Amino acid sequence: MSSITNRRYSQNLPPLGLPQWPDGLCATRSPLATQLPSSARSVEPRTRYLSRLAIALLLVLIAASTQLSRIVLAENASPQSNASSHRPNVILILADDQRFDTIRALGNDEIHTPNLDKLVERGFVFTNTYCQGGLIPAVCTPSRTMLLTGKSLFRIPPGNQKTYDGPTLPTVFNAAGYATLHVGKPGNSFGAAHRAFGKNIEIAHVGAETVERTTEAVVEFLRCHKRDQPFFAYFAPSVPHDPRVAPTKFMEMYDATKITLPKNFMPRHPFDNGELEVRDEKLAAVPRTPDEMRRHIAEYYATITCLDHHVERILDTLASTGRADNTIIIFTSDQGLAVGGRHGLMGKQNLYEHFKSPLIVAGPGIPRGKSDALVYLFDLFPTLCDLAGIATLPEAEGSSLVPIITGEKPRVREWLFAAYRDCQRMVRDDRWKLIWYPKIDRYQLFDLAADPWEIDDLCAKPEHAAKLGELRRQLAAQQKAYGDDKASPPSRN
Repeated sequence: MSSITNRRYSQNLPPLGLPQWPDGLCATRSPLATQLPSSARSVEPRTRYLSRLAIALLLVLIAASTQLSRIVLAENASPQSNASSHRPNVILILADDQRFDTIRALGNDEIHTPNLDKLVERGFVFTNTYCQGGLIPAVCTPSRTMLLTGKSLFRIPPGNQKTYDGPTLPTVFNAAGYATLHVGKPGNSFGAAHRAFGKNIEIAHVGAETVERTTEAVVEFLRCHKRDQPFFAYFAPSVPHDPRVAPTKFMEMYDATKITLPKNFMPRHPFDNGELEVRDEKLAAVPRTPDEMRRHIAEYYATITCLDHHVERILDTLASTGRADNTIIIFTSDQGLAVGGRHGLMGKQNLYEHFKSPLIVAGPGIPRGKSDALVYLFDLFPTLCDLAGIATLPEAEGSSLVPIITGEKPRVREWLFAAYRDCQRMVRDDRWKLIWYPKIDRYQLFDLAADPWEIDDLCAKPEHAAKLGELRRQLAAQQKAYGDDKASPPSRN
C-alpha cells in the first residue's frame, strides 16, 4: 500500500499500560504480609524484594505479549473484513479527444473550466502525459485498451477481442473487494474489459444530451451505493469528440471571432506524413482557413465546458453523500488532437505535442503539485492500484506515478516513445524530440525547451547533427524495447 493510503486503522484496543498488580506486589506493606507468621516476616528483606520483583517482571511480559498478539492479529485481518470503509474510492474520468492545454487553470485564458480548475488547485498535475499511439486511425481504441490492461501499444490485445484472460483494471479492483462501474460509449474501446465491470453501462454518442445521460448514470450509482464497500468508477464520456455539439448555453459562451489561433497554425501540413486523407482531416477543408479553424475551436471549447459542468455534478454528489473526503479523482483523456489547424492538421493521427492528454490526480493525501515527468497513460494501471493499496501485477508494463506525487522520485523514465501505424515514430527526453516518418525517411528535430510549438525543425542544422544521431539511436532502442515490428528502425548514425 502506498504511503498516501497507508493508514493505521483504529483497532479499538485498550491502551498499552501496566496490569493491575496484586496489592502485595505494589504496596510497601500489603495485607498479605501482615497475615504471615512472624517467622515468615523475618525472612531476609533482600530475598523477599527480589522474589516480588521477579513476579512483577513476569506479569509485565505476559501483559505485553498479549497486547502485541492482539495488534498483530488485527493488522493481519483481511482488508475487506476489517478496513473496507477506510480504503479510498476511486473515480477515473477519461474524456474523449481532450487536449492537454484545454483547462483554464493550466494556462488557457479563453476556455471556461471552473470545476476542473478546482481539481487543479487542490491536486497534482502531470504536464507531459501521452498515449503511446495507435496502429489504427481510431486511436481511441488502443489508447483505452492500454489503459485498461496496463500493456504497451505493441502488446495489447485487439480492441474487438471478445474475451481476455489477462488482468484488467476491473478484474483487479473486483478481486480487491471493490464495487466497479463503467459508464461510457460502447465502441472504440476494449469491450472485454467493459464486460468485467460489476456494472457496465454503455451509451452511444447521439448528440448534446449524451454526456448528461452518462453523468446521470454515475450520479445515480453514487447515490445508491452502500457505504460499507469502496468503489472504482470508470467514467468515459464521449466528449469533446466530434460531432462537437453542446447545449445552447455552452455554445453561446464562445464567440468564434475572438478565438486565438494557435502559434503553429498552418493552412496545410508541409509534407505528406502518411495519413493526410484520414477521416479526422476531412472535417475541414484544405487549405485550412482562420475563420473555419476558429469555429472548430469554439465548438471544441463549448463541449469541454459542458463536460466541466457535469464533472461538477459528480463532485457535488460525492460531497452530498459524504464521500468527498475518501475519494480519489483522476481526470485525463485518451489523447489530444490538432483541431484548429495546428501544423495544418485536425486529428489525432500524428505525433506532435498536441497529442498529449491532461492528467490531474486529486483526493485524500494527494499534495498540490505539478510535474513535467514523461508519463504514459498506461502508467495509470499501477498508479491506481498503488493509490488503492492493491498489489501491482507483473503484467502491468507501466510505472506507478505515486513516487512522483509524493516527491520520492522526479521521474519514472528518461525517454518516451510513441508510434502511429507504420508511418510515424517519435522519441523524446525532457528537452529534445525526434519525429521520424519511415515511409519517406524524413526526420523532424525539435528543442522543446526553446520551441514548445514545434515550429523550428533543427534537423538540417550542422550544429545539431550529434543530437540527431543520438535520438536516432535512442529511437531504435525504444522500438526494440517495446516490440515495434511495424517499422524498421532508423539509421543509427
